[in-house]
Amino acid sequence: MTDQRPIASSFDRPIVQLRDVDRLSQGAGRVVYRHPERSDLVIKIHKPLKVKPLQRLRTALRYHRRRFGSLLNSFVEIDEFAAIVARNGKVPPFAAQFMGFVQTNLGPGAMFEAMVRSNGKLALNLQSHARSKAVEQGIVSAIDKLWDQIVESGAVVADPSLRNVVVTGDATSGYRLILVDGLGERTLIPILRLSKRAHQAYCARARRTMQKEYRAQAQRP
Repeated sequence: MTDQRPIASSFDRPIVQLRDVDRLSQGAGRVVYRHPERSDLVIKIHKPLKVKPLQRLRTALRYHRRRFGSLLNSFVEIDEFAAIVARNGKVPPFAAQFMGFVQTNLGPGAMFEAMVRSNGKLALNLQSHARSKAVEQGIVSAIDKLWDQIVESGAVVADPSLRNVVVTGDATSGYRLILVDGLGERTLIPILRLSKRAHQAYCARARRTMQKEYRAQAQRP
């Protein structure tokens, strides 16, 4: 009898099984999971790109949307990260690195560096950290340092919300803030990439907003 089993090809890859218990967060375009086999990685699963009827023409004109589809958000982040490295000749310390794609039971996923605390648990985002403590001067200083690094590197951060920044370190050794989402410009005309003045003005506003939102979220002493 002839063996009817499919012949494995060189393109077959192990499938990572993601479970509900691995889910960390969910945004408009992606669901984030902790890698079940690698504590140093998170996996972003992309949702189908939803386009309203009146936006179809605009979408058709956007080359990257047509080319990358639901992967667009990760492409924007990867592209911006690479541009920062190329422009500055070094890997930025303030943003999580892209670590490749992986096949999962939920479809292809984009792997990114996971930020963990000394106890092995994932670092809290800035919003959660703020809600657990009173205002800390160490965090206030870390926010300023983060935006100093962003301005110096020329990085574009489209969504600098508290949920997109995680807190590493501690009050004793010093806090460090890391961007884990929101990197890159998502507009038809990339004004912030084209104009240094516009970029600096945007960063100044975003810095003030982040400081204000942090203080608003922090517990009162």
